[in-house]
Amino acid sequence: MSFPFDCISDFMFFETEIKKSDVILIPGASHPQLMERAAMLYRQGIAPYLLPSGGSTPNVETTEWEFLRN
Repeated sequence: MSFPFDCISDFMFFETEIKKSDVILIPGASHPQLMERAAMLYRQGIAPYLLPSGGSTPNVETTEWEFLRN
């Protein structure tokens, strides 16, 4: 028997070919690996802009956006 949310994870976790874009969106999170990957794609010329996102999190002085930007 499959798990009830398999259909959701099948939809959410997929890989596509990386193509030229207008912007690279970095989802808000306090994970430097996201910014490192975005910077690598930026240096490869995938997009001319990086757009970090994210709000405040408990017990942290900056927002996720500021963390990724820095």
